[in-house]
Amino acid sequence: MPIRQFFPSLRPLHWALLAVLIGCALLPVIAAPIPGLADLPNHIARHHVFFHHGEDGPLDRYFDVEWRWIGNLGVDLPVLGLMHWMDAESATRIVVACIAPLMVLALLALSRAAHGRISASAMLAMPVIYHHAYMYGFVNYSLSVALGLLLFALWLARPPEGWRGALLYMLLSLAVWTAHMGGWSIMCVAAGFAELIRLRSPRDIVGAARRLWPLATPIVPLLLWRGEPTGAPLYIWTDQNIFWAKILNFITVMKGWSREADLAMTGAIGLLALLALFWAGRRRLDPRLAAAGVGVCLMATLMPTTMLGSWGADFRVAPAGVILLLLSISPAADPRRERLVFAAGLLLFVVRSVGIAASWHRASAVLERRLDTMLEAVPQGSRMGFIAVQSDCDYPWVLNPDRKLPGLAIARRDVFTNTMFKVDGADLMTIRDPRDRAVWYDLSEDVLPLCPVNAIDYPGLRQRTEEMARDRFDRIWIWGAPADRIPIPPGYRLLRASGEDVMIGR
Repeated sequence: MPIRQFFPSLRPLHWALLAVLIGCALLPVIAAPIPGLADLPNHIARHHVFFHHGEDGPLDRYFDVEWRWIGNLGVDLPVLGLMHWMDAESATRIVVACIAPLMVLALLALSRAAHGRISASAMLAMPVIYHHAYMYGFVNYSLSVALGLLLFALWLARPPEGWRGALLYMLLSLAVWTAHMGGWSIMCVAAGFAELIRLRSPRDIVGAARRLWPLATPIVPLLLWRGEPTGAPLYIWTDQNIFWAKILNFITVMKGWSREADLAMTGAIGLLALLALFWAGRRRLDPRLAAAGVGVCLMATLMPTTMLGSWGADFRVAPAGVILLLLSISPAADPRRERLVFAAGLLLFVVRSVGIAASWHRASAVLERRLDTMLEAVPQGSRMGFIAVQSDCDYPWVLNPDRKLPGLAIARRDVFTNTMFKVDGADLMTIRDPRDRAVWYDLSEDVLPLCPVNAIDYPGLRQRTEEMARDRFDRIWIWGAPADRIPIPPGYRLLRASGEDVMIGR
């Protein structure tokens, strides 16, 4: 469908606004050579392994890759295409940089489809594109949400008609599912609740089913994929208080940049939404977007913490529900009040984009220096263990790639390290050695603090270094403990010490 379906009469001012929105959305990732998305180094490592697998290099000793069609390939596929011309880090940054601009387009398209124009409520929703799951670095999921909301906007504006329309929506739904099943699930729930609100009689069910069934096509590959026995549980509930945890999923919907800034911005958006509803004059809620938002929020509330191997399944969904509820607020009858809310939302988005970009840019320089210093002591193709020593019992608010930074050593040194993901049933890349596969994967890097005293667990650190020494790691990178307190196993010596980073080696 041509873009003029949503934006038929863009004037120069509109193009300028669109340029500002897209430019701000690009800024955080473009400004930082190492973006601050917490899990991104692991994605870069996977892309490097995917592309170079089978070249009979060091990586083939450590990793296997088995390609198959799964609902978790959104960033992987375009990155592998770009890697014919550039390295994994550059290709991944380019593709990841497109996620936030696609979310901007999705919000504008939804506003246009629901209200016939770009409303102030679209600006209120803009800052939420940097949501908790995005800041974690769940990039396949975040891309699929952007694509799913774009397809939902298209579906609202022009539901499938005839077999050609049904075929188009079937193919587009498969594309969203291939990016990540989470975005497809959100799209289906949103569309289902949007149809539910329109039902007036049993006869309407037939029409609703006709419009919805093409979106459900990915059920077939989902059953083929997840129907395989993996040994992983279907779902896992959080160990926390369930009621409070679900409330926190919405309170912390923008978690990841700065506790004070994130909570203040969440509060400001909430107040502006109330202002838009009760002060800006004769507003109403678009019933389709409001129902979609309620449905997705209900989905986030009812989902377990881990589902089909994906941790954080519930808090990932919450931002999409909040976005849809905000977008459902229709334009004000009073143009002056509409412009005021519009400008306030735009200002919040610019502040959040520039603030995150500045933070990531500063942090990226530090991360580069740490990598350069530590990797000088790491031979090509070696085994490098990583230990992240924690001394604070509070769960961190600011999300950054410190704990996953060694993933970049895979891309830069073709090493094996112990920070890589392990998701039963969703791993295209698996660790070859049985011992490594059973022990040395994501979370094995953590030495947790002694609580509630907020102290380093030195006996735990000693045990971890001795385990790595027994398993013949050539280098062990320890972050978070002073160099003079590092327990060095027999046969190892200190190679590098810089700040909170220490490298020991055989």
